[in-house]
Amino acid sequence: MRIERVAVTYGELRSTGYPAFSNKRHEITLQALLQPGDTARSVKTRLRDLARRDVAIAFGDATEQDLDDLDIPF
Repeated sequence: MRIERVAVTYGELRSTGYPAFSNKRHEITLQALLQPGDTARSVKTRLRDLARRDVAIAFGDATEQDLDDLDIPF
């Protein structure tokens, strides 16, 4: 089997606001085409890390400065 593309979907659901609860969900899907020398496992790990940071930014846990790595092409 030959793997040519890796896709990762990461999302979080958070509940806040006791006693009036509010649920908020943020999710992102990232994909990458494998290049010679890439391994599916390393690309999956990299995409997962980027997705986690993006979701953290959506919740306000991180800043856009933490996302500079998305500007680097795979």
